[in-house]
Amino acid sequence: MTKQTKTALIAGSIVFLAFGGIFGWVARSRPPASSPAPAPATPQSPTHERASLVEQLQKKPGHTPVLLRLAQLDREGGHPDDARKWLEQAVAADPANVEALLELGRVCYEAGDRDCAQRETRRILANQPNQVDALYNLGAMAANDGRTAEASDLWARAVHAAPESESGKKARDGLQALGFNKR
Repeated sequence: MTKQTKTALIAGSIVFLAFGGIFGWVARSRPPASSPAPAPATPQSPTHERASLVEQLQKKPGHTPVLLRLAQLDREGGHPDDARKWLEQAVAADPANVEALLELGRVCYEAGDRDCAQRETRRILANQPNQVDALYNLGAMAANDGRTAEASDLWARAVHAAPESESGKKARDGLQALGFNKR
């Protein structure tokens, strides 16, 4: 290899390395190409959510979680009669569903249908005699109707069943309000 060839190879290598270095420096100094930020999640409007749930229900009739959510939306939206219809469907689809029975009892009570409220809530106790939420709710209904002996019995059962649960604590407070010291 001649001296000129060596010089040409060295010069070419230097140029190649220089351009490579410059290219690398330029590439590293540029801000990274950013993808657009994801759009913030926007909560669905109740109307849109309701329509989506009704569509889901058409695909899978009697789906209890969908029925419960529809009932909640209608209850919150001031449509207790519609909420009751969804809850009745949920109970028909799953007669032992405690959440559906409790909600149906509440909706019936709020609508002034005390017979329905008590009947649906008592259905829970037929299968689960110590279900604290049902015991508390029935006690509250009895207390509101002036049946204090029945209220105290139901609330004492609720406290005994689950003293540290929210319903157990409310039952204990109810007993104190009736003049019974069950601490």
